[in-house]
Amino acid sequence: MKATKGIIVVLIVLISVIEACTTAKSQYEKGNYYDAVMRSVEKLRKSPNNKSARETLANAYPQAINSFMDRLENEDQANVDFKFTKAVYTYEKLNKMYESIQRSPGAKQVITNPKKYYTTLNRIKPDAAEEQYSAGLYHLSLGDRNNAKKAYDYFVRTDQFMPGYKDVGPKIDEAYNRSILHVVADLKPVQSRTYELSADIFYKQVENTLQQIENNEFIRFYTPEEASKYGLQNPDQILKVNFEDFVVGETHTRQKIEKMEKDSVVVGEVTLDSGRKKEVIGTVNADVSLYRMEVISRGLVNLSITQNGMDQRDLIYQDFPGEFVWFHEWGQFNGDERALTEEQSLICSNRRINPAPPQQLFVEFTKPIQQQMHNRLISFYKNY
Repeated sequence: MKATKGIIVVLIVLISVIEACTTAKSQYEKGNYYDAVMRSVEKLRKSPNNKSARETLANAYPQAINSFMDRLENEDQANVDFKFTKAVYTYEKLNKMYESIQRSPGAKQVITNPKKYYTTLNRIKPDAAEEQYSAGLYHLSLGDRNNAKKAYDYFVRTDQFMPGYKDVGPKIDEAYNRSILHVVADLKPVQSRTYELSADIFYKQVENTLQQIENNEFIRFYTPEEASKYGLQNPDQILKVNFEDFVVGETHTRQKIEKMEKDSVVVGEVTLDSGRKKEVIGTVNADVSLYRMEVISRGLVNLSITQNGMDQRDLIYQDFPGEFVWFHEWGQFNGDERALTEEQSLICSNRRINPAPPQQLFVEFTKPIQQQMHNRLISFYKNY
C-alpha cells in the first residue's frame, strides 16, 4: 500500500512538471516570449535540470529581449502618447526577467549573463512622471467629478514613478477630495399609531449595504447628523428610505367543517361457537372542525436618491413591496379518530396559540425588501 501511494505521488509530480513545461512551450509557440520566460524560470527553480524548461528558456529569452527593444524603438519613433510611461512598464518587465533568472540557479545555467536595465529605467522615470503629472493637471482643470477621478489616478502614478514629484502630494489630495461622491443617507424612523415598532434590524442591513458600496474609495455616505457635524451643506446626492405604507397583524380566521367516513375498519370482535374470535369490520364516522388563522403583514418601503445642486432631479424613486403571512392551524372532532386523514389528525392535535408579536411580524415582512433594496443600491452605485 505504501509503495502504491509513493508511485501515485511521483506520477502527480511528473504530470505537474509536464503540464508546466508544456504551458511554457505553448506560450513560446504563440509568441508570448515574456510569459514563456517567466514560466520556464519558475519551473527551473523547482526542477533545475528540466530539459524542456531549459530549451524553452534558451529560445524565449533572446526573443523576449528583442521584442521589447523593438517595441521601445517603435513607440519612440512614432512619438505615441505616454511613451515614457509605456517605456517604464517595458523596462520593469525586462528587469523582472533579470531578477527571476538571478533567483533560479537552474535558469542562471541557461542564461549566464541576463541583462538588467535599472540605469535606463531610473533615467526615464522623471519623464514618465511628468507625463502623468501633466495629464493629471489637465483633467483636474476640467472641473467635473469624473475627470477628477482620472486626475487622481494620474497623480498617484506620478508619485509611484517619482515619490514627491513637484507638488504631487497636495494634488493627490485635491483630486481625491473632488472625486468623492458625498451622499447624505436619511433613514426615516417608522411611524405607527398602533404599535411601538422599530426598523433597526432593517436599517442595519441597509447600512451594511452602504458600507459595502463604500469599498469604492470614491463614495462616502453620511447620516444627517454627520453631515451637519462636518459642515457638509451641499452633498452631491440625498438618499432617503421611508416606510410609506404598512399593516401589521391583519387577522383572518377560517373554519372548515367536514363529515368523515371510513369503511373496512375493525369496529369490534365476536366469539364464534367454536370458541375462535373474529374481527368485526365496519364503518367509522367523525365530525371534524378545522381552523386556520392567518396574520398578514405587508408594506411598501420607498427609496429615493436625488441629485442635489443646480441639476436637482430624482435619480431613483422606487417602492419595494414585502409581505409575510403568519399562520396556525388547529381543530377538533367528534366521533372515531380513525375516520380522519393523517393531516386532519395532526391538525387536531394542535391547540390554538397566539400570533407572533407585532415587532417580529414587522421584521419578517421587511426581509424580502432588504434583498430588493440591496440589489438596487449595488446596481445603481457600481458605475460611480
